Amino acid sequence: MKKVLGVGLLCAVFLLVLGCTITSTAPLVYTNNESVKFQILGEVKYESSDRIGYTELLKAARALYPDCDYVIDIMIDKKTVTKILFFFKIGEVVTNTMRGTAIKYIR
Repeated sequence: MKKVLGVGLLCAVFLLVLGCTITSTAPLVYTNNESVKFQILGEVKYESSDRIGYTELLKAARALYPDCDYVIDIMIDKKTVTKILFFFKIGEVVTNTMRGTAIKYIR
């Protein structure tokens, strides 16, 4: 029992130290090697009650940021609202939302 408690305490201390040391904020220009650099332009959001895809999100990004090259960190949300009349379901409205971060490659 003492061995399990000791291992658990060691893991808790490790996670505490790890959580306190990773607090840096992200810079505006990222690079993972010398040939690929990009600049973050901003957040993009596209909503539709129909089907959604990357092409529509990229079009929305280019409408906000004309020099946008790509959209990264994409998240998709689906919201369903059910219409009820006197305890009977009469329909539902589905809204799809796509979010991402627009970037511009620096050449």
